[in-house]
Amino acid sequence: MSTTRRNDGAAGAAPWKSALPWVMAIIVAIGAVGWFAVSCGADRASAERPVTEEEAAALAELRYRNHSADPVAVRMRLPAEDGAVMVDGFLDWGVPLLYARVPGAEDGHLLVQAVPGLVATHADDEAFDAVRVPSSEWTPRQMLTDGGPQAEAMFDILVSSLFTLTAEAEDDPAYLAEHAMWREEGVIDGEPVDTFRAPIMAASSETSAEVPEALYSLDGQGDIRRFQVNIGGSALATVDFLREVDFDASALEPIDMLGGPAVAPAKVSEDLARTIAHVRSANWSKSATVEMTVPIADGEVARGHGSIDWRTMTAYLSIEDADGYHLLLAMPDGLATVGTDSSELPESPPDEGWEAHALDDEAVAEHFGPVETLTYRLLEMSAEEAADADEMAEEASQLRVEEVDGETTHVVEFPVAGDAEASTGESAFRYHITGERLSEVEMMTAFGVGSAELEYEDYPMVAIPWTVNEAISRHGG
Repeated sequence: MSTTRRNDGAAGAAPWKSALPWVMAIIVAIGAVGWFAVSCGADRASAERPVTEEEAAALAELRYRNHSADPVAVRMRLPAEDGAVMVDGFLDWGVPLLYARVPGAEDGHLLVQAVPGLVATHADDEAFDAVRVPSSEWTPRQMLTDGGPQAEAMFDILVSSLFTLTAEAEDDPAYLAEHAMWREEGVIDGEPVDTFRAPIMAASSETSAEVPEALYSLDGQGDIRRFQVNIGGSALATVDFLREVDFDASALEPIDMLGGPAVAPAKVSEDLARTIAHVRSANWSKSATVEMTVPIADGEVARGHGSIDWRTMTAYLSIEDADGYHLLLAMPDGLATVGTDSSELPESPPDEGWEAHALDDEAVAEHFGPVETLTYRLLEMSAEEAADADEMAEEASQLRVEEVDGETTHVVEFPVAGDAEASTGESAFRYHITGERLSEVEMMTAFGVGSAELEYEDYPMVAIPWTVNEAISRHGG
């Protein structure tokens, strides 16, 4: 059972965590619709004037001001052939994260979460009305990919443009003094505003004369009240920031598949370093059941369940994906799959029908996707001896701490032999340690975050069919 088309989604540093790639994608996308200057009528354009020094400073402070601001309710208006599409949502500047309810098929609605580079959808749920987020059954996709519906592309461009309105540092006022124009006065939600035509403010030191522009409407306190951008429709798309709307933002955070709650990388304590150093050796003679959820392509999520047996270094899983159901056996020397007609995991693997591949077989890469990558990482979570605690104290990072039902879970990252180097907080794998045991492994893919949750139990050893062992030995030879 081949997973060739999914190999580009295997583990890697989370692509949506890096600002430059998605910012450049926004600029390219807006440029593709042929818009490098806002066109709102000659009468208004003729009234434009250069910004004052004070106005340039306000624009330069805008993105940094937003970054530390509280979440805000938003109303988005996207142009459409039959009028406009209205979207209500909530924006957390710090992530950044948009949580919204969007029109769906047959007059229905969908829930959407978006972070830079990724969008996830969910069936409509009343949880949205209380700014709560359903915890499961989300389907992710990449932003700004070719071949999607036009409405989807327009939504991606608007949301991605919206995400450029937050930054960890102020912009260059001298740059904005040269490139921004005051356009008009107005009133939004009872507040006087000044509207400016200015570049999409993304890494202004990297900008050129062809950076697309937007309209920014700021009130007297320097807060943005409206943002308008051309996303390829017959009119400008508009985002209004509903600052008078009061709501409880305590549950407004990305779903796990989009990275989960914000991380704040820090050095691990001595006690946590010792725990991490022993977490793999503690698994040496153990077994566990596993529940797996892995984004494998745009709009596709594989789900699996089964066992990881570190006593025999064998993973035995039932996997469901867009192709149907199959069983997966993974061992240090190779892997094997066989199709089935349900998600049931037989107590003993069937004797016949397996397609087996040795790991040193040149063709194995065609059958090695995100599910297989995460499965082998689980097998690697065992070692005969503990790691050096002092080295772990230097190399590991604590990303966040979670408290659930009285139990403390440390979400950490630490290097395993063969891992690619990554900046702190951007490793391909994250590990959840509850008590002193590994409780979950997360894996970053191009389509979102995969997860494997573990429950330790004395699981019966799986008898590997001799046909699988023979086939792996033959291919490997």
